[in-house]
Amino acid sequence: MPKEIVSAFVILLSLLILPNMGVGYQTIQTTQQMIVIDPGHGGTDTGLISSSGLKEKNIALKLARKTGKLLEKRYNVLLTRNNDLHIPARERIFLANKNTADLFLSIHLHRSNQPFVFCYYFDPPAPYPKLATANDSTWKSHPLLHQPGSKQVINSFFSIFSTHKKTHQFLSTGSPILLLEGLTMPAILIEPFCISTLPQPPDEIDIILDEYAVLISKSIDHYFMGE
Repeated sequence: MPKEIVSAFVILLSLLILPNMGVGYQTIQTTQQMIVIDPGHGGTDTGLISSSGLKEKNIALKLARKTGKLLEKRYNVLLTRNNDLHIPARERIFLANKNTADLFLSIHLHRSNQPFVFCYYFDPPAPYPKLATANDSTWKSHPLLHQPGSKQVINSFFSIFSTHKKTHQFLSTGSPILLLEGLTMPAILIEPFCISTLPQPPDEIDIILDEYAVLISKSIDHYFMGE
């Protein structure tokens, strides 16, 4: 086989294989602000399942994709997963840190009996006896360094959502630590709506997700414009 054909085959093969080798292989060089969107769960980890059989992992991924589409004209956007894969929390964190992201947003759903409750998670669990310093390399302390930025993100989200939805603000002191701990940028986890309130027809679900994608996109714009 001629050398040119072999080289072309190797290049094509690498393009087909690398996207499936895990998030750690993704790196973007950019001067734009970087946003990493983390669709919760995936693969064997389905997350919540509604009475009609809707799975949180699928809805979160759809919403993340729609949100990323709206944001990509103004920012560089990375998804921690773009298909139905189980990605360990450490790999999601590694992707964001490796790309020196300016914001990490993890998308989940909830099953509260209040249809428009919006949950925010950013505080590390108590007790933390002292604030971390710049030369404190303990990865568990990193969220404290970015807590002011995370609070700004939350305020921006609440500002946008409260004008469009019947929104209740929850600031948790017991955050899902494996999803946020160790990130070196402002990071929040959102649960914008209840999975049980979604209709069954796919086209009706898409309408709702489109609406929430717009609100999330506006919230992120609000945060970066207010920095």
